[in-house]
Amino acid sequence: MSLLLGDKKPNVGEWKEKAKQYIEQNLMEEDFEEKWIPNPKGYPGVLKGTLPYFIFIPAVKDVSDEAKVTKNSPFGKLLYAVIKNITDEQKENLDELLTNVQKKLNRVGGTDRFQGIIDIENRLNDILKEYMAAELEIEFESPTLETLLTRPRLFADDGFRNIIENKGHGLQRAVIFSILHCYSDLVSGKGTEKKRPIIFAIEEPEIYMHPQAQRTIRRVFQKITSDQDKIIFSTHSFLLLDVACFDEIARVEILKNIEENNKTVESKIYQLSMKMMIDDIQERHQELKGKITDLSMRELYSHAYHPTRSEGFFANKIILVEGPTEQYSFPIYAEALGWPLDKLNMSVVDCSGKGQMDRLYRIFNELRIPCYIVFDYDCSSKDEEIINKSKELLTIIAEDVQPTNEVYVSDKLAYFPDKWEASLAKEIPDLENLTAKARKLLGLKDDSGKPLIARYVAKQLVSQKPPFIPPSIKKILEQAIKMKWNKSCLMKEGEIK
Repeated sequence: MSLLLGDKKPNVGEWKEKAKQYIEQNLMEEDFEEKWIPNPKGYPGVLKGTLPYFIFIPAVKDVSDEAKVTKNSPFGKLLYAVIKNITDEQKENLDELLTNVQKKLNRVGGTDRFQGIIDIENRLNDILKEYMAAELEIEFESPTLETLLTRPRLFADDGFRNIIENKGHGLQRAVIFSILHCYSDLVSGKGTEKKRPIIFAIEEPEIYMHPQAQRTIRRVFQKITSDQDKIIFSTHSFLLLDVACFDEIARVEILKNIEENNKTVESKIYQLSMKMMIDDIQERHQELKGKITDLSMRELYSHAYHPTRSEGFFANKIILVEGPTEQYSFPIYAEALGWPLDKLNMSVVDCSGKGQMDRLYRIFNELRIPCYIVFDYDCSSKDEEIINKSKELLTIIAEDVQPTNEVYVSDKLAYFPDKWEASLAKEIPDLENLTAKARKLLGLKDDSGKPLIARYVAKQLVSQKPPFIPPSIKKILEQAIKMKWNKSCLMKEGEIK
């Protein structure tokens, strides 16, 4: 083997190739014996080479740690990949240049050495001779290609060029994500090369990021995970969540129990699978069996997406409403009743009509978030589809689908027989005058600005002494605040983790 390898220490690839060559040239079949031997690399070594890379990014991380160049760090591997791909001819040219630099600095350069260095060295030795017989030599570390490429400094120019460590935390975090994204491309392999997947675990990726950057992060994460790589991240930002990707969301609930001065804390995780949702749709609509795919479900739920609706994933309870009229008004009335919704960690989610209400209810409810639905039944509507949507909502909640003549309030939902405005007109004294004042103040004409009028009316009513709360609104808020999660709304209920 020494004749094949020579004096140079081989790398693993070269050793394997030469070993194969030696076997083919020198060994016969009878020279081999088949038997079991302990794994020479050990199980940790085998697993490390088989399992995905795992990279953890904590919530607070110094960019200088990520920018360090070692053979095992992401940034280091990027630069070592550069060294690996430099051709022999390029290396020879660089080595010649670096050798010339060495000659300019050290004694090996003879007369080519910088005179200033020679003069300082001579002066030091003249002084040293007065103390003892010895000689000093100033020698600079010989630069090599690897030394130069593995000791870089990262600079960022965002209007002012400076090292990245001196930039704001938002830019530092963006640089960390950029390094990891580039590293993901590197490790993925090219062409026929075997790809080794990566799992990124990231705490609070939204930290120090403005909203636009957070949305960009979500798109970048989706791009990274479009193949085999995976990203697990914890977040408190609704901008990083999308109801269309409900099956990728794991909701963590912390439960505290206090018994006889002993406090225990338990965490539960809820996740909704795509299969469960598809099964439910097909069970409700038999004609769609076998026709619904993951892609079509995402398209259906993408229509219900809006960044603020994702706020519901972080709430303890949710009030689903048709639009901004209710979304503006409920918090005002709740505050006057002594039930501040934000303090109770309750969200009022605007569904932009009844059309998307059932989709949002399914997702939130199956993630064990209690949801209270408030909508207009629209009894006087001549559009059969609108009436059917009201009936569908009642069916999902397991309520009687026949409308009542009065505002209906149960422990699960509430509806106004026709419209919010028409029902509350019977409960609010002098509503016509308040509406006229709102229109004049806000410069509204005709029937425009209903949500703004509703907010104005609510503020005027609660500013009275004592505050006036329409009876129906009070009943609805009472039920919504005390509601608890009941059961799954899926017709074909599966196991929810």
